[in-house]
Amino acid sequence: MLRLPSTGTPMEPELLVLGLVALMSFGLSYVGASVGLVFGQLRLPVLVYWLGSPAVAAATSMGISSVAAMVGAARHARAGRVDLRLMATIGIPSAIAAWLSSRIAPQLDPALVKTSIGITLVITGLVMLWAALRPSAKPPPKDEESSASESREAMATARPQLVAELGMGAGLGAIAGVVGLLLGTLRLPAMMKLGVGPARAIGSNMAIGSITGLFAGAASMWDGNIDLWAFGVITPATMVGAYLGASATGRLDKATLRRLIAWSLVGVGVWMTAEPWW
Repeated sequence: MLRLPSTGTPMEPELLVLGLVALMSFGLSYVGASVGLVFGQLRLPVLVYWLGSPAVAAATSMGISSVAAMVGAARHARAGRVDLRLMATIGIPSAIAAWLSSRIAPQLDPALVKTSIGITLVITGLVMLWAALRPSAKPPPKDEESSASESREAMATARPQLVAELGMGAGLGAIAGVVGLLLGTLRLPAMMKLGVGPARAIGSNMAIGSITGLFAGAASMWDGNIDLWAFGVITPATMVGAYLGASATGRLDKATLRRLIAWSLVGVGVWMTAEPWW
């Protein structure tokens, strides 16, 4: 059975809070979808404290993010920015691992789940800050000889890269199922580090996040860990934001906003990590 709000609680305050979270989620998904993310990291802490259960909040937020990511991924796919090979090597292991770990998450100590969420938020924020501060290096122009040399090097490193992609998919998927985040902020720079071009990395990252979240969300829904009110009110706004944001890829300068979100993640993450142990 899916989780419904208590009938003894007045509906007006609940809907007001959900409406504000939905508005925030719309803005975050619009900004995030344009760079291959959903930015559910700032929605999740609100749901944790409002719903009172870290496991239910994580499952609900994951379901919301996965639907929004699916909408954004469809736009990226139509623009040719989704790599099917990466969907197989990273997406499938990520989805399977997320499905398994999401089945285990409700059995864990709530304080441990909340702490895990907090640590993940801190790490995500720091990764975003590092990416913002690091200067972007422009690749040198390629001639025919260097291109042939790179092709030979690519063939020599194909197997280690395959192992790295499989490991990254399974590892981040397992964490995602517990903390309720698609972890695209961590996956995206890792994919680019493996040599995936920015446009393909953005589109593929969102597509991988969508199937990761769908598998984890399906498992959570089967186990009755989805809050219907939160999911029903917040999901449509997040979907619209993701749809509009995916079409704005490359047109918006979001460096300042990304830094603000990153610092917010670090602050909220530190709070959530420490608060259960006070």
